[in-house]
Amino acid sequence: MSRPPSQGEHWHPSDNIANGGSGWFDWDLVIRKTRRTKSKLHIVFPAVWALACASAIAAEPTPDPKTLPAPKRVVIPKLHGTIKIDGNLTESVWSKAAVLQPFYENEDSGKEREHTELRLWYDDAALYLGWICRDIDIQATFTNRDSKFWEEEVVEMFITPKALNKYFELQWNPLGGVFDAIITNTMDASGVSKAFEGDWSFTAKNMKSAVKLKGTPNDSNDKDEYWQVEVMIPFADLGQPAPKAGDVWRGNFYRFNRTKGLPVEQLSWSPTRLPGFHQPSRFGLLEFGQ
Repeated sequence: MSRPPSQGEHWHPSDNIANGGSGWFDWDLVIRKTRRTKSKLHIVFPAVWALACASAIAAEPTPDPKTLPAPKRVVIPKLHGTIKIDGNLTESVWSKAAVLQPFYENEDSGKEREHTELRLWYDDAALYLGWICRDIDIQATFTNRDSKFWEEEVVEMFITPKALNKYFELQWNPLGGVFDAIITNTMDASGVSKAFEGDWSFTAKNMKSAVKLKGTPNDSNDKDEYWQVEVMIPFADLGQPAPKAGDVWRGNFYRFNRTKGLPVEQLSWSPTRLPGFHQPSRFGLLEFGQ
């Protein structure tokens, strides 16, 4: 869950100002600063949200979604192949997957500093993701499920087969950590998010993921190369049967990338061009192919 205010973000005040941030309010801060547990939690702070909205409006007007470029679209191929979820992405089926690249700065569509590539395919049982993240300074310490991965480095998927106001958020970090939740989002008449709340009790019970990395996490004195994540998400974990060819879901894919001494990169496949990653009206279109 994330939000790029001119390169600053999340719960370290130094990130927001000293590290190149604008000081613009981070919409996700309100949610993520709150104590997270695996119990069912609905978070509503009307007064804080009102203050946040006022601060954001004072800082810079929110663009009219009608003036923004259309969200991106991808056709995800239906493929068949036996794979081992080990993080390697070496099976031939991965070479036939849809490839999403490059990623962009979420709010202004600026170029990525370090390359991100995501491969996608599906079969009758599951959706498959293969992340490849170039990274000269891998930063990750968290391993427990539902940790605050966004405070370090992480890749994320937001996806919904149905209404935009309720979607899944899944995350994977360089050490194999996993986050999963269901988000309920309230949008205004123009489709801009006003507030959102999370059900952290959700667990994708049969999802499998594995990581491979080349580098030394948390040692900025050496030069790392990359980390990658291989993921299998059963459609049953998303409460859905396998999609049919031609079905269109909505979703987006994101990355937090950190390098010592440089601003945080908050990257997306289909930039929302609005404050925060949680802008479901700006999610890309995911069409399931033959």
